[in-house]
Amino acid sequence: MGGSERILVDLTTHLAHLDPVVACPPGALSDALREQGVRVFPLRRRRLELRATVRDRLEKPLRLAGQAVEVHELAAALRPRALVAWGTRAAIECAVAVRRIDPTPGLVFQNNDLLQGPWIARAARAAARRADLIISLSATIARDLDPGGALEDRSVVVAPGVDLDSYDHIPPPDGRPNALLLGAMVGWKRPRLALEAVALAARELPDITLTVAGPVIDERGERLAEALRRRAGEPDLAGRVRLAGSLEDPRTALAEASCLLHCADCEPYGMVIVEALASGRPVVAPAACGPAEVVPPECGRLFVPGDARAAADALVGLFRTPGLAARVGEAGRRRAERVYDVRDSSRRWSELVEETASRHRAGEVRVTATPRPQAPAGTGTAMVTVLHDSEPEVTALLRSARQHLPGARIVAIDSGSNDGGAHAVRRLDGAATVVELDRNVGFGRGCNLAMESVREPVTILVNPDVELLDSSLAELAAEVLREDRPERLLAPLVIRPVGRREPSAHNEPGTPAELARAIVPAAALPRSLRTALEPWRSDRPRMVGWAVGCCLVARTDTLRRLGPFDDSAFMYAEDLDLGLRATDAGIETWFWPTARVLHHRAHASDRVFGGEPFGLLAARRREVVRRWRGSRRQNIDDGVQLTTFTNRLAIKALLGRATARERRQAAALLRARRTRRTD
Repeated sequence: MGGSERILVDLTTHLAHLDPVVACPPGALSDALREQGVRVFPLRRRRLELRATVRDRLEKPLRLAGQAVEVHELAAALRPRALVAWGTRAAIECAVAVRRIDPTPGLVFQNNDLLQGPWIARAARAAARRADLIISLSATIARDLDPGGALEDRSVVVAPGVDLDSYDHIPPPDGRPNALLLGAMVGWKRPRLALEAVALAARELPDITLTVAGPVIDERGERLAEALRRRAGEPDLAGRVRLAGSLEDPRTALAEASCLLHCADCEPYGMVIVEALASGRPVVAPAACGPAEVVPPECGRLFVPGDARAAADALVGLFRTPGLAARVGEAGRRRAERVYDVRDSSRRWSELVEETASRHRAGEVRVTATPRPQAPAGTGTAMVTVLHDSEPEVTALLRSARQHLPGARIVAIDSGSNDGGAHAVRRLDGAATVVELDRNVGFGRGCNLAMESVREPVTILVNPDVELLDSSLAELAAEVLREDRPERLLAPLVIRPVGRREPSAHNEPGTPAELARAIVPAAALPRSLRTALEPWRSDRPRMVGWAVGCCLVARTDTLRRLGPFDDSAFMYAEDLDLGLRATDAGIETWFWPTARVLHHRAHASDRVFGGEPFGLLAARRREVVRRWRGSRRQNIDDGVQLTTFTNRLAIKALLGRATARERRQAAALLRARRTRRTD
């Protein structure tokens, strides 16, 4: 990770009270964030270089647009109060992504970069004009983005700090001075200049050595590293330079170094410089841009940018006087303690973002006119879940419930598990009601048994592989208790771990809307028609035919009157059955997208069936539709399903994508029809 990525990890680690989530491609950054307990939604990895090839120049706008669509979909689902664009490319994407999100989140442009080229500069400044707040790492990059000061009313500089406790003030090593160049192997970091400076300094400091550490990130970096190896082998540097490559932790290298040598002509900020100060190491860096702001004379030595002779003189001046480097390093540590404590910078950053977010609260859509209760979120609510070998999943569910719905009571039915799921529930929530069964009775039957232990006025039926993202289910609980509304089943928006919406709310099977959806791909339709055919895409509450049962909220007496589920059904289509029976009983089902949960999907059935059991799914759907809507509607729904599978298969084939899933679905439905006729 580079400095910008390390800043992001440090920042989110200190922002648990804001419950941040991060969207980024898989890689070192996402791994580091997850290790810190931060939720990460993956973005597709895209090559975003502009100047590498002619193809990059032509395709970059399309790549940025594609990522903007991903961010839009995620932000529309999560409805954050603030959307933080981490860097220039992200700001360009987010400025597009926030359009048509209701309510619109506050847009924060985290400005980490110096602008490269006129096209990027124009796009970045246009994005900055749309931002509600611009936070820059340094005054240098703030001026670069806004040279005329037109955005001064929304622009602020927050210099990020480091965790001082993790950078112990270790005395520099004795003996020969060792300069450290730390950074990615890229040309603008000027690593060749470091070698030339050390070669010149060695004429007066014969014992001086240089360690070059940092990852090679592309082919140009490989060529640069090879050139450095050749230069390091020449007589004036032979045995003096060590190319260490990529490091897991820069603190080890800093502890072994006598000083940090930084050579970039114009570094936007220089996180590694702050880390060196925190480590008590003097800094030798160009007298320009970020380093000039970070390093005062008492903490290091600055030289004319790009001048190897000036850099060599700075090294000689630092090490020629015994004890001077140690005293300068101690001054750097004191400056880090005074100015670059990550707790202070994180506090300031979060205050600014929260202030920006608060300006958007007035326009936020509320799910109920009822004021938020003063009692803990979830008070008066029972959360019912059924376990079957679900220990990891229910552990995550209960941890999220403890954070977001601390007032809810947990009722768990352990349906013949062979793991420690029941014990995990008791360990995480000592007040939970846990009923252990000696066999697997299925999801529906398990929920019905759990309802016998519910005394609260509102029940949340939830799969163990669901996690809460916020307290929005408490608002659904308040909504179902409204006396001016009829009895309803409320279903939140369901988000998959990849950050996309799950098709969790549907029209009734075999209806004209379902037929139209089978014939015409919803993605090809205008937004208004798309949400009519696929209700789960809606951003507004709306009545639907039925909703997926991974998470449903209703009055407890409503659910008891409905069952809520069919005791005779062991698995699958229980939610479709519930929705159709509820409609017949005059109880509406509503999709309520202002509430949201995360669903990991099919954790138990994947282990039991080794994948999606299409045959069982098809048979159960046909059985439920026939039972509650008759054989004619069943036949219509069969035709709709076959049309859907066939069209998807054809489209995927045209796009060169795998079609095995659609083939298996169609084959399973045809087998189910033949089996029914035989019976």
